[in-house]
Amino acid sequence: MPNFSEYIRRDTALITVDDRAAHYGDPDREFKTALAAGSKSPLLSYGVLCFTGRDVQDFINGQFTTNCTEVTQTQGQFSAWCDPKGRVLFLFTLSTDGERYYAILPRQQIDNFARRLKMYVMRSDVQLEDVSNAYATFGFTAGTENDTTQAPSNALWTTVTPSPGTLEIRHGPGRARFMTIGVNSAVIERWEALDLPIVGEDAWIGLECLGGLPRLVETSSGQYLPQNLNLDRLDALSFSKGCYPGQEIIARLKYRGQVKKRLMVANYDSDVAPDPRSTIHRDNDERTVGHVLYAQRVSNARSIVSAVVELDAWDDLLIVDDDTPGQLNRIDLPYGLD
Repeated sequence: MPNFSEYIRRDTALITVDDRAAHYGDPDREFKTALAAGSKSPLLSYGVLCFTGRDVQDFINGQFTTNCTEVTQTQGQFSAWCDPKGRVLFLFTLSTDGERYYAILPRQQIDNFARRLKMYVMRSDVQLEDVSNAYATFGFTAGTENDTTQAPSNALWTTVTPSPGTLEIRHGPGRARFMTIGVNSAVIERWEALDLPIVGEDAWIGLECLGGLPRLVETSSGQYLPQNLNLDRLDALSFSKGCYPGQEIIARLKYRGQVKKRLMVANYDSDVAPDPRSTIHRDNDERTVGHVLYAQRVSNARSIVSAVVELDAWDDLLIVDDDTPGQLNRIDLPYGLD
């Protein structure tokens, strides 16, 4: 049996961009389908880093922002790894099958993530392995907002085992999304078992953006504290467990400081999505009040933008400084910030 990537690439309608299964010829229609009805999307740009060893739980718990002792076969996490200054370096979905732990994140980030983590293994019995060629990932949405007949619980990061060799994780707030991970053969079988229309990864990223879920690229890695990315509102930040890199600075912001910048989501009416790290300013005021985190074009004239912006500027008219400057029209987040 072919691996999942080879299996997906057999579809001649698929348009790939870099390593992403971008769309199937009509991204506008595909996003509307993903937003309104059930759909499934191959996530070829994601990879899987596997953690094993006698000391693995203690190791990851001492490195990541979540309480990793709470990761079980029925509960995953969205988590982060920070530098000693508390700035987020990597974001990933964390899960376990009871024997191994898996971090799911963009393939292009895995080598750097693993290389830097290995520097902290020291004498611990911990092994890190990139298993992206043996494991595969796809995403899907339920038939309607309230339809869970084809999906696990709506509780964030809840995990089920729908078939041997796979795990399924409720992936973030907003439109009900679920991420399936497993060995290639099992993922192909699960993909075929879900009778849903197929949409490209661009539609999936659009839903993630609407759901207020942050994504990092190389230029934004190491730029933001977890609270700037709303990780404290995504069950991705623990203040009650022991130390991890940057923990003192992150905790100080919670207990002694004030979060002045947070992730917001907005519509951007343009035929070109703004680049990550593009600056944002108020109309008629050139002072920078934020930066684009990432953006996804969802139609010929519209993109969904995730940006980190000063809170006192959220209700102002905001302009993106890009090759084609445009206005941001804020969208309500699917979770509270209070």
